[in-house]
Amino acid sequence: MKVRQELESFQEKEQELVEKRKQQPYKISIGEMPESTRYNKLKTECKHFQNIIKIICYRAETAFANLLSPNYARNEDEIRALVKSVIFNTADIVPDEANGTLTVTLYSLASNRDNLAVGNVCQVLNDTETIFPGTNLKLIFNSATSNLTPGQES
Repeated sequence: MKVRQELESFQEKEQELVEKRKQQPYKISIGEMPESTRYNKLKTECKHFQNIIKIICYRAETAFANLLSPNYARNEDEIRALVKSVIFNTADIVPDEANGTLTVTLYSLASNRDNLAVGNVCQVLNDTETIFPGTNLKLIFNSATSNLTPGQES
């Protein structure tokens, strides 16, 4: 009998809670939320900072695409696709303090044409003799297939 009363008591509490929940609006505006749990929009400065980072990334991608353009003169979409495949491709980064170099070796891409184009860009980048920021290491870019010549299969 005691267990039955407890069970009925719990069922009554459940009904009360269900009724109380039904009275709550399904959606509320941000202004109606308590200050402690309110979602705040990004501050203007944060939004500007994020936009600046996006612009820098887009400009870097465009500069890389421009370096590839001699190899893909007819199709800009093809160049952008190659840039994305290079960005998402795997690479080895090997610092060599003794020789003062930081070697970036890009893994092979989908086609011989892509590998040759990236190999040409690596050569252009190496000609700049860029020092990796915050170090005295000269950046050296290689393609894992840099020994290919036109006409070879990858």
